[in-house]
Amino acid sequence: MTTDKLSERQYGFRPLTSTTAALKAAIDYITKTKSDGLLTLAISLDIKAAFDNAWWPSLLNRLRLIGCPSNIYGLVLDYTTDRTVTLDYAGARVSKPMTKGCIQGSTCGPILWNVILDELLELELPSGCRIQAFADDVLLIVAAKDPLSLQDTTNQALHAIVSWGRGVKLTFSPQKTQAIAFSDKAKNTDIRMNSHSLHFQDDIKLLGVILDNKLRFNKHVTHVINKATALFHKLTLYCKPTWGAHPENIRTIYLQVIQPIVTYAAGIWGHVVGSHVVGRKYISRLLLSMQRRFALRAIKGFRTVSTNAALALAQFTPIDIKILEVNQIELARLTGNCDFLPDDITLEKHIPPHHLLHPARRITFNPHYFHSEAELSSHLSSLPNPIPTIFTDGSKLDDGSVGAAFVCYNGAGPPAVKKFILHRSCSVFQAELFAILQASRWASKHRHTHTLILSDSRAAIQASQNRSNTHPLVAHLHATLHDHSPTGCIDFAWVKAHAGITGNERADTEAKLAATMHRAFDYDLFPISFVKLMARERSLTEWRERYEKAQQGQHTRDLLPTIDHIHTLLKSTHITFTLTQTLTGHAFNKSYLHKFKLAEDEVCPCDGATPQNLDHLLRSCPEFSAFRHKHEETCGYLGVDPYNLVGLLPHRAGIRSYFRLSDSILRVLKEYNASS
Repeated sequence: MTTDKLSERQYGFRPLTSTTAALKAAIDYITKTKSDGLLTLAISLDIKAAFDNAWWPSLLNRLRLIGCPSNIYGLVLDYTTDRTVTLDYAGARVSKPMTKGCIQGSTCGPILWNVILDELLELELPSGCRIQAFADDVLLIVAAKDPLSLQDTTNQALHAIVSWGRGVKLTFSPQKTQAIAFSDKAKNTDIRMNSHSLHFQDDIKLLGVILDNKLRFNKHVTHVINKATALFHKLTLYCKPTWGAHPENIRTIYLQVIQPIVTYAAGIWGHVVGSHVVGRKYISRLLLSMQRRFALRAIKGFRTVSTNAALALAQFTPIDIKILEVNQIELARLTGNCDFLPDDITLEKHIPPHHLLHPARRITFNPHYFHSEAELSSHLSSLPNPIPTIFTDGSKLDDGSVGAAFVCYNGAGPPAVKKFILHRSCSVFQAELFAILQASRWASKHRHTHTLILSDSRAAIQASQNRSNTHPLVAHLHATLHDHSPTGCIDFAWVKAHAGITGNERADTEAKLAATMHRAFDYDLFPISFVKLMARERSLTEWRERYEKAQQGQHTRDLLPTIDHIHTLLKSTHITFTLTQTLTGHAFNKSYLHKFKLAEDEVCPCDGATPQNLDHLLRSCPEFSAFRHKHEETCGYLGVDPYNLVGLLPHRAGIRSYFRLSDSILRVLKEYNASS
């Protein structure tokens, strides 16, 4: 049985699908019907204890109807026959025969559920209806030209769905079923399910995303902000500026927990963050306000530190920019196109597992490993007959050009050379795999009985070795090996790069030359890694510009003018309470305290006249001259300005000395001011 016989409108428990794909399909249909001038509503149906009530007779009947092979049908029949559940309690044992349920944790349970529900997805519903599912979450969308037609069509569809449920012993719950109308006219309909009237809501939660009747997603953004804020309040119990969780742990919690929660399904709703429509900019402000709280904890900063400085020092990409980045990546996955390339350059999509060769037909091979020319020559000389050896390689030049090539040595004559050019968006990994595939096709075409294909890409060799790999180039390679198997054998080997192996060096040269060719591309499918890279670079560029142009965080920007300077600095040191005070200017110095009316004046006790800001403390306050002398001596030895932080960045010793000075001052500053 192949999953080709199952409905494409089931998005759950299927490879290469996702909740985002299910949401996009639904929203695209809703958007289209609305643009066509039709009244539209959606109903999220709830199946009571769906997996527990999956009735096995209906499963077996469905398998017969779709023509399931007798051997697989027999396995399923045996699997569901004579099963019992036993409960031991208080010395007593009770057993009961099972006739329904998808066994929890079972490997085949999900596919069996899909087989049962597939019949529902294939029901003949009235025109204007679309039904889809993600596992047991069933969504019905109905569109019609007027309220009366919409009402009749919807009620007919619900009647058919409920009747199907009765036939397979699945019950739909009207109480938990949610309905939403996407216009006021659509809301003026009487929709009934099992004689229960369904009440329209302004929004429904579908697969973790809140859909409102205007498809503006404002409530969803508010929901994720509240969810993240609730987690923040729990985090604050264990994190204060001077004690608690380590800043790096907080940063990890944010990046691995909070950010994924906020950006979930951003491919569906993320566009609203970048919208310039009046009234939408506040969404970005709300998101940044939430993110700022985590950033302050991650840098152990005071609450008065600006959002711009806090995010930069925490090394958090502003969340509105991050959402747009995730939006671009997810849309590329869903549509097969991206903003960075023309529409005729499409995404390299993995092959659905059921389209791969049958496992029994896939060729298994164990590659050889050669670290030198001598090892390779020894292996070849041990063979009973000379065999063709094909060296493959892929290359990506500094200008982004990508090429692949193979060099075939067969006898004493000159080697055969084939070069290929790939689109600039392709990766070196793709180029390596493409070269291996073309070499295999060459060997098959020339009907060589025994061929050795060599590559210096361990990743490409290991990917090719994986019989279940769904990468399209690997799948085509296995198909080639299968087709060639009746007439010959192809072996594979990894060779160490730049180890003086003649064939490998020649293949490397030819691959570089191939990248410079001017002709049509031999391969032009871009990998998702290209979109991730480009989206990340776009985000970083926008973040750089925002940081440098922001009106807030001037003290931090005076010390470290760019985001790149901050990243360089934090490779040499780590965030501490005093480091954050130094870089933000928000510390226990009197200038800062006086600004917030926490000190009577701002003058330093050293002379009773000079404002006690951080610049004064670091450069000239006589109270700390001993600390300062050590730092200036270190910087004098290094030949750098002791107070130019950017100039100190290339010198780890200078950076550490600078922050030892600031740390020594800030640790005793409160006591110094209090005693003066």
